[in-house]
Amino acid sequence: MLEESIAKRVVHSSLRVHEDDMVLIETWQHTIDLASDIALECYRTGAKPMITLMTDRLWWNALEQIPDQYIRKTPRHILSAADSITVWIGLGGPQDPTRFRDVPASRLEYFFEGERPVLDKTFEKKVRTAEVLLGHITPQRAKAYGFDYEHWLKMTEDAIKIDYPKMTELGKRIASRLERGSRVHLTSKTGTDLRFEITKRPVHIQDGIVDREDIERGLVSTQLPSGKVEVAPLEDSAQGTVLFDTPRALKGRMVRDLKLNFVKGKVVEFHAKKFEEVFREVLEATKGDKENIAQFAIGLNPKVELIGYATDELALGTATIGIGANRGIGGRNDSSFSFSGTIAKPTIEIDGYAIMTDGKITL
Repeated sequence: MLEESIAKRVVHSSLRVHEDDMVLIETWQHTIDLASDIALECYRTGAKPMITLMTDRLWWNALEQIPDQYIRKTPRHILSAADSITVWIGLGGPQDPTRFRDVPASRLEYFFEGERPVLDKTFEKKVRTAEVLLGHITPQRAKAYGFDYEHWLKMTEDAIKIDYPKMTELGKRIASRLERGSRVHLTSKTGTDLRFEITKRPVHIQDGIVDREDIERGLVSTQLPSGKVEVAPLEDSAQGTVLFDTPRALKGRMVRDLKLNFVKGKVVEFHAKKFEEVFREVLEATKGDKENIAQFAIGLNPKVELIGYATDELALGTATIGIGANRGIGGRNDSSFSFSGTIAKPTIEIDGYAIMTDGKITL
């Protein structure tokens, strides 16, 4: 069964769970079977798993009915548990995202405020983390965003089952060039023209595995499917414009043709052809270094197709720019906001040398 093979990949390959690990598995009602298979694999290694359950019914009712001061409260029992947890596995989100459209972004920000101490502790303790994106794929979500559910599911399954060593080899070649580089010039025929610096920033190969080298560099999270090389640009270095020529799902809507204008690393102006107001609402409701450039990624996975979801940044021959939080990949931005968008066929120059031209890797 696919769920059993994914469970084995998460436990044995991605996070390398061992008998001394204490594992937290966060599941939703539609991913209980996968959570059970992962927990069983943890038991087989000698580790101790704990499963927490969230349901659509509880999630939406809490966001709509519970007073702000209660939403903001820190879950002290989870905070205490974080002292012992060494592995954290997430299995998706609500089945139906359409109700996000009716929930003020400020309510989601209050929820983040309460969870913030827990996230900070797991970051400080270098808890190994994996997010299984298969849990995001539901018929309800596909309908909300206009995706073909069966095709989306198969594409994601195929992307999980790829030849990871081969993909990692390509990732190492790109990462080596980025690690020796300083100035990045990202352009596209659709309107992107952005310059920024990556000098001495750690470069992370997102290959679905958190190994000892990753942990020593403070890069302790991964996801399935996987496949990208990413780095945190110097936060004050971005100058120019990025136009995301692929849409991006946000708060139950598809934001299309979002353009960000950067000056000294910060977004000073933005426009979108569709659902600009959704992006604006979320940005204004969040806090911290939310307008700073945060992420530069190059996609490696040959099975991922551009559809307008977070997996887009894994697609081979793409580039992704993110803003907001980036401490998890070696940056300095501290924010409750994190957003990224993808350019389909970019040209990428490192210190004047092209490593990608119109989406074709030229290393």
